[in-house]
Order: sequence, then C-alpha cells, then structure tokens
Amino acid sequence: MLTEEARRWASRPFDDFVFDVGRRDIQKFAHAIGETNPIHFDPMGARAAGHRDVVAPFSLPYVIRMHASHMIPRDELAPDGSATADVPPVEATRAMAGETSIEMGVPVVAGDVIALAKRVSDITEKEGRSGKMVFVTMEFVFTNQDGDTVARESFTRIYR
Repeated sequence: MLTEEARRWASRPFDDFVFDVGRRDIQKFAHAIGETNPIHFDPMGARAAGHRDVVAPFSLPYVIRMHASHMIPRDELAPDGSATADVPPVEATRAMAGETSIEMGVPVVAGDVIALAKRVSDITEKEGRSGKMVFVTMEFVFTNQDGDTVARESFTRIYR
C-alpha cells in the first residue's frame, strides 16, 4: 500500500493557511458549542478578565484547521465534495481517525491572525488482522501574529 509515490507525497511541503479571527467568529463558535462565559461575547468583560478583546473557546484552532482543508477551489475537491489535499496516494477504501493529541498555548483573541503550518510527521505501513494499513500522522502548528504558539496538534489517520 505504501508506494514510492506516497513516500514522495509525504515529503512535499504544504502551504501555510492564514485565518483572521474576528469577534463575530468567536461569538458564533461559542454559541455553537454552548459556551456562556461573557469573555467570549463581551469585550468589556474580556478586558476586565485581562484580555485585549473577546477570547475564543480553547477548541477554536480545530475550526481553523478544518477551514484550511475545505477553503479551496471546487475543482480541487473529490467527486463527493471532500478535500483531498491531506489524503495520501494509497490504494485504500477506508479511512478512520486514529490518535489525536493537542498541546494548548496562548489563547486566541479577536483580532489575532493565526497561521497554520502543517506537515506529515510520520507515514508507516503496518499489517493488521484485516490486512495492510497505512498510518499518516500530520502535525499542525498554530501561531499568532506575535509568533506565539496557540496550539500544536498531532493527528493520525489510518487508511486500509
């Protein structure tokens, strides 16, 4: 399953994705996940808590990562509408999530410009009970306009 083409794919660079975080982005996301803390909605409340503006719930970087995968031209999508930039060229009929770990850094605040850098940190083939599988581990590093790390995520997808 793990061909030379797939190995070459794993070593290619990915473009950074830049996301301008607006106050409304934070407020909509906080509403969507049922967050009620005023620091996510009220600039005065956020400032009283020591922030320069409203603060995003800690899981907003995941939303930024999903935007990065899906904010692409329609002709770059698979026939089913899914993004394919992170999918290695392996002969697999199934993909499933493996392990995810996230290390949090400084909070995301309205007005931040978040740069998302991604790379393949590992790609391996293993033999399982149902046959060969390919494990692709991606590393995502989110930094703000000041160069501070917002989050670092490692995500493994399993193809079989």
